Amino acid sequence: MVIIAILFVLVLSNRSVAEQDVNTIRLEKMCSSDDENHPLSYPTTVVYDAGRDEVILTDAGNGQLVFYNSDLFPVASLGKGRGLQAITSCFPHKNGLYVVCSNAQGKKGYIARVNPAFIVEEIIYLDEINPQLGEFTARQIVAGIDNRFYILAFEAGEIFVFDQNWHFLHKLVPRDETLGVSEPAPIQAMACDEQGDLYFLSEERGRVYVYDRKESYQYKFGEKGGAERKLARPRGLAVDRKNNRILIVDYLRHALSAYTLKGDYLFEIGGKGTRPGWFLYPTDVCVNAQGDLFIADTFNHRIQQFSISASPKVE
Repeated sequence: MVIIAILFVLVLSNRSVAEQDVNTIRLEKMCSSDDENHPLSYPTTVVYDAGRDEVILTDAGNGQLVFYNSDLFPVASLGKGRGLQAITSCFPHKNGLYVVCSNAQGKKGYIARVNPAFIVEEIIYLDEINPQLGEFTARQIVAGIDNRFYILAFEAGEIFVFDQNWHFLHKLVPRDETLGVSEPAPIQAMACDEQGDLYFLSEERGRVYVYDRKESYQYKFGEKGGAERKLARPRGLAVDRKNNRILIVDYLRHALSAYTLKGDYLFEIGGKGTRPGWFLYPTDVCVNAQGDLFIADTFNHRIQQFSISASPKVE
């Protein structure tokens, strides 16, 4: 296991933030192994479990989930030993941990509900509950605050809405214009904040589409491109309501960009590299209760933890 603490401090100021504020970005820790000291292999998604104050990383190359405590120390792992294969993501919920498994070894994808003792209590095949869906493979799941589940499908980057019993209700289809023609925007990742607002990220469009808890479209932001303030191939996002930030990792630019809740650009961190604080094709980010960021640094085979603090600007 490799854990390194407080490696560098980066100070950023930006006119999008209050003029008296300076954002101090600190790399707190990073870890490149699981609870048995085996090296991570291509970590992809990362989520925060507020109930247990843990960060859960999808260690895709090893086919498992790795659980880290608030000090980024690996405390447990979950995978093939419990019959879970081809794990793509997970979602902590009051009913248990929902683990999304894709097609593998001739088996179709499913969602497993796992209890705190890591016992699989339920296997959910959405296409069996809803035959009208046809072939269906989930990529990601989030829960709204109105007893609805939102499933991002692999097949077309579409969002399917289900009730609490997994009965299909309808689709949510963010749209955008190309040369004046309205077209569906394929979705790569999604998030739901504590107020129930929904955020849908399109890698293809380099844009985020925001809906309220009633699924009414509110606004969009983001611009496709390869320079600062733009999104080349955004892969994951997280919402930090406490500090009024939306955080997006860009796979191709090897960076994390921060925006206000209204979509105004704030700052970015990272860059292509293997040294601490740098990224190599990152794919996801989450935020804990203290506002720390945890980034799945995929091709560096590690997870990195950053803190962001604001202090009065010194003239």
